[in-house]
Amino acid sequence: MKIAFAINGTRGDVQPAVVLAAALTERGHEVSVGVPPNLVDFARGCGLVATPLGPDTRTHMKMVTEARTEAGRNPLRQMRAVARMRDLGYADLITDLGDVVTGADAIVTGFTTEQITLAYAESAGVPLISLHHAPVRRNTIHGPLPSLHVGGAHTVRAQWWLLDRLFGLMTRRRDALLRERLGCAPARRSPAAQLVAAPGIEIQAYDPLFAVRNDPVWDADAARRPRPVVGFLELPGKLRVGLDEMHSTEELSDWFDAGDSPIYVGFGSMPVRDPAKIVDAAVTATRRLGRRLLLCAGWNDLPTDSVVGDDIRVVGAVDHDAVFGRCAAIVHHGGAGTTAAAVRSGTPSVICWYGSDQPFWGREVQRLGIGTTLPVRQLDADRLTDALTHVLSLGAGDATTTAAAQLTSGDVALARAVREIEETVTSRQQ
Repeated sequence: MKIAFAINGTRGDVQPAVVLAAALTERGHEVSVGVPPNLVDFARGCGLVATPLGPDTRTHMKMVTEARTEAGRNPLRQMRAVARMRDLGYADLITDLGDVVTGADAIVTGFTTEQITLAYAESAGVPLISLHHAPVRRNTIHGPLPSLHVGGAHTVRAQWWLLDRLFGLMTRRRDALLRERLGCAPARRSPAAQLVAAPGIEIQAYDPLFAVRNDPVWDADAARRPRPVVGFLELPGKLRVGLDEMHSTEELSDWFDAGDSPIYVGFGSMPVRDPAKIVDAAVTATRRLGRRLLLCAGWNDLPTDSVVGDDIRVVGAVDHDAVFGRCAAIVHHGGAGTTAAAVRSGTPSVICWYGSDQPFWGREVQRLGIGTTLPVRQLDADRLTDALTHVLSLGAGDATTTAAAQLTSGDVALARAVREIEETVTSRQQ
């Protein structure tokens, strides 16, 4: 069978899809992969034949950050910024999609591109398989608006309803034009309702430890469009070879051995709005606590020229699975992959979230007693000191050890995801 992967977003969005695509390729399936231009080399480094899909996400995220900064707290300017960013790169995305999905028996996509790829799946008469890194569908427990995590089930349901309607209004015109171009019937329902009714499945690529359970809204929708929870899809060791963007773990080994376990601070693909403030917070807090600092720049250009001392090591990117277990605490943005690596390492987290699914992961580590959380906009030296003091008291305690032991292994999660895709496509073809 031929399976097309159309994935947009950051490294955290792309990596699980790449892992799944590589596994399906090994099983003899024909796999086409489209990822953002800045992540094509990553996908190719994992042995895939990948092509560019849509805009460069690193550049796109910087532009969004600049637009939000320019808009400030003025509601009218914020609305204009959202409208300006909404369709940025959309024309390139739908053009590239046609090349990626042509002739496919199924299309695998992520949360941000579901509405677009649904039109292509309908046009071709093939199932759409969504890959979700957190519970991003309506339920009565976890709402989509992090600043409104109050009010109980009715408030949460209202948030999902509002988000669906707003998204539908924002994308109605462009979706209608795309569907007309592809020969699809006009959409008569909201985006969420369209997806619930679409042939296919929604693979929950996170651990059952974090799954939505016994929720009437979630369960009713899952009965119509299955949502198997498979576990975190991690990058196998054989795919890590040759990934040049990662700092050598061997090179860091002597520094790790030279002192106590350090504090890791890094925000991955997330754009840091005030780099100097972040660096100051990280350096000041760790030195107050008498700890060493491993500062990971990720996609950011951090002002680290003045950061000196044997107690501080600055790197671009590291292998989380190899490094996190040697740290005393991990300060990060709360991406699903980073959170998974932190939990699996048995090391407590301070999640400084930006948005999307990150507040969910922050609340989850707090719920399990394996970390704490705050919005990244509130991060300063004092708050980081307090947060680190708290999580360092957790250490490698019962909660962190128990959570790490409960996680489904990466190979089991991958096998489950592969099986779900194969069965979905096969049943559709019968």
